[in-house]
Amino acid sequence: METALKQQLLACKKCRRLHNQLKRLQVSHPDYWNQPVPPSGPETASILVVGLAPGMHGANKTGVPFIGDASGDMLHKVLDACGLTKKVRITNVVKCLPVKNLPNGREVNNCSRYLEAELHVHANQDHAIALALGGVAHRAVIRTLGLRQKDFEFAHGAVHDLPGFTMVDSYHCSRYNTQTGRLTEAMFMEVMEKAVYLSHG
Repeated sequence: METALKQQLLACKKCRRLHNQLKRLQVSHPDYWNQPVPPSGPETASILVVGLAPGMHGANKTGVPFIGDASGDMLHKVLDACGLTKKVRITNVVKCLPVKNLPNGREVNNCSRYLEAELHVHANQDHAIALALGGVAHRAVIRTLGLRQKDFEFAHGAVHDLPGFTMVDSYHCSRYNTQTGRLTEAMFMEVMEKAVYLSHG
């Protein structure tokens, strides 16, 4: 993320509900990051993983998307198996820890300027692929690009040709989805391999 934009992100107080939550956590969990979480990984990566938001004991603790919790463990296990460790860019639609792990529509919209900038940079990469983890991430990408949701419906394993890049959908690798069997490691691996294949042109 461009330095100036990253500084704006770290100073952002646009979502009062989330900002106040982070202020409280700075007192109760002073060793946690407790700030907006910037994307990680090389900006030149062919694959951009788009998640929902930081987890309390994951990215909100470490300051790095998908590091420190069950979702991150699942993601990085599959990335490692595909030889993609440190070769993808990882971000979230909402950069701050959401209340009760569920951001509202206004919070998603408030963060859209950062996602828009990330997608713009990503679209300049060769054979650019965005891997959307979950319906909220999928819809946020479509909305940010100014496209109609009904033309690009979310479905696990679906592939969408978008302006500048291709988007592949997956159920989110959350603990809830994996524990209920909605998303298995094999299912997630299959989608990741599809993204890798498409990124090779």
